[in-house]
Amino acid sequence: MKNPSHPRTDWQDLKALFLRYLRPYWVQVVLLLLGYFLLTSLTAIHPLLMSPILDLAMGVEQAVEVAPLELSLTNLDLNNISQYFSAWLRLNQFSPWQTVLVLALVYLAVALLIYALEFGSYLLGIWIRVQSGRGMQRTLFEHILTHSLDFFHSMRTGEIISRLDKDTTAAVAGLEAIAKNIIIAPLFILFYGALLLRTNARLTLFILLAGLLHYALTQAIRNPIRNRVKDQFNIMADTSAYFQEIVSGIRVVKSFVSEAYETLRLKDIMQRLVDINFRFGVWKHIDEPVSKSINALTNVAILLLTANELFSGRLNVTGFLLYLYVGRAILDPLKTLTQTYNAIQITLSSGERVRELLAQLPTIVSGDQPVAKFRESLKLDGVSFRYATLEDVVLEDISVDIRRGEIVALVGPSGAGKSTLTDLLLRFYDPQAGRITLDGRDLADLNLADYRRLFGVVAQENYLFNASVAENIAYAFPNASHEQIVQAAKIANAHEFIEEMPEGYNTLVGDRGVRLSGGQRQRVAIARAVVRQPQILILDEATSALDSVSEKLVQDAIDRVIHNTTAVVIAHRLSTVRGADKIVVMERGRVVDIGKHDELLARCELYQYLCELQFGVEPPPAA
Repeated sequence: MKNPSHPRTDWQDLKALFLRYLRPYWVQVVLLLLGYFLLTSLTAIHPLLMSPILDLAMGVEQAVEVAPLELSLTNLDLNNISQYFSAWLRLNQFSPWQTVLVLALVYLAVALLIYALEFGSYLLGIWIRVQSGRGMQRTLFEHILTHSLDFFHSMRTGEIISRLDKDTTAAVAGLEAIAKNIIIAPLFILFYGALLLRTNARLTLFILLAGLLHYALTQAIRNPIRNRVKDQFNIMADTSAYFQEIVSGIRVVKSFVSEAYETLRLKDIMQRLVDINFRFGVWKHIDEPVSKSINALTNVAILLLTANELFSGRLNVTGFLLYLYVGRAILDPLKTLTQTYNAIQITLSSGERVRELLAQLPTIVSGDQPVAKFRESLKLDGVSFRYATLEDVVLEDISVDIRRGEIVALVGPSGAGKSTLTDLLLRFYDPQAGRITLDGRDLADLNLADYRRLFGVVAQENYLFNASVAENIAYAFPNASHEQIVQAAKIANAHEFIEEMPEGYNTLVGDRGVRLSGGQRQRVAIARAVVRQPQILILDEATSALDSVSEKLVQDAIDRVIHNTTAVVIAHRLSTVRGADKIVVMERGRVVDIGKHDELLARCELYQYLCELQFGVEPPPAA
């Protein structure tokens, strides 16, 4: 375990980010790094290839004889580098014009190779970045899907989407540029710095001073940039969540004529967005004028001091001109490193938001015991539950035994805990007290996916995907044949209206099923629940959106298949309740009574009240 007193460094965070998502593409990464190394080497020597022309222009004898021992790299500096290239290219055998022609051709060949390497590295870098980014997005998406419902209740939809989209994109957006600059800039600095130091140590001290100033500037703006980046991503997530909320709730907005109010809310959000982006822009780019000022002062100092070295005879004319060029050229990679460090802060900030989400562990963890069949009983024994965000207990000391083949109806006033009870049966949540068992085995010990495959679920408000009717019905059973899909639709009394649609079962239902009526959406959802012939059906107000004829047909269909299925039904309709084998009467999170319709009507005051209020049924006279 890491010592909390020693926080992770930026390098550790960056290394972890690179290794986790780049490891699958290590061959391509190695090729990219080799390409960068070769590109750096060629780019560094490219302008120096023309140094022999300076000798010619200054009237220096171009056929310089250099002894083999003198060609050792230990003797290389800017005063004699032209002689090295002359000897390497054997320019002493050419006339001045031929020398210029040879150098021009070599310069062109190296330039073309550099451009080819740049383009190839660019394409390979993009491929690696996109692959690693999608890997991060896939990992985060899969992790989010493992969470229980309390996670989705605690985070806004827009916030989750923002982290999946914007944060994962930003976390890898600069990976190839960072990798490139981390390799190229230091190699440039080392190569040119060695030449400068070997040529004139005293002058090089001024360039070293410029480098230290750049480093000090980088350190000074490091934390402000990182904090502003986090603020920026937070406000972007808030904005995304706001738009998601308004578009989803547009019916409510229009119903209450709240367009002007929402426009004012958006104005406030946009003002925060502008303020945060402005502050981010200030800190992100404040290094540019300061860096340029440092570069300008350094250039002036290099010019004055180099001229002094020339006049004193410690630099020849070629060395003087090359020192001016190289001394200025080394400032660019210093600036690049500063900008790269800022890019690292942006990458780390967005990556940190991704890691924060990945660090949140799901509260519902699958057991390891496989389960394939519901044999006898699904039992709640002394179950109590409350939501993490609420203090009040939602369910208290609930004990219900649901036997295989039974229709169990849950009735009670709104807020009694009926839907929460079904959520516990599906193990969307775990109870704080008591236990729920399937055939005597605790649900926490069972494989979660296996267990949930036993169920077919129809909620009060069912979500349909923007896909065809057939795809929505087969969502829980992707391998369903067309015949199975049609049979499920017939059971749900949906086949007739589906056949009348323009493209039948291939008709797109629109976002959230907007192209269907409420009753049609409900019947498609019922077909989706029964297409796999589940062993347990949970029907939360399953027939609430159907007319009486459709309700009867659906109820008859459910009755026909009930010998292979167990049903837990939340209903406010007398027809559903009367057909139940067991009715659980609930109030304020507690079970008031359990029995059949006639029994409860005779003895349970709450059930009598519910029947009279909801069903219009008078209780029997007292004996």
